[in-house]
Amino acid sequence: MMKVVKNLNNKKVDFSKLQIKQLDGSIVEHDFSKDLAQAIFSNTQNISEHAFSVDLFKDPIVELNDENKAIVKEYTEKYFKAFVQVAVNELIGE
Repeated sequence: MMKVVKNLNNKKVDFSKLQIKQLDGSIVEHDFSKDLAQAIFSNTQNISEHAFSVDLFKDPIVELNDENKAIVKEYTEKYFKAFVQVAVNELIGE
């Protein structure tokens, strides 16, 4: 019988419930999944990133392994404002 061992370092995150802190300190919940998926889809030349964007568009809850985390960080830093980057970093544990 095969035993499946889950990497405990990976966690699931829901990009449809990104908590963005406003200038006045209030928190606004934003569905960031579609925005991020579109940014990746429109700009990548990498097939695994393309696949990630399609999966993210379909399901905003993703397992955050090292590869997915790197994709999220790269595209968030490249295509989104600092206040969104702060919220994403908090969500993914950076």
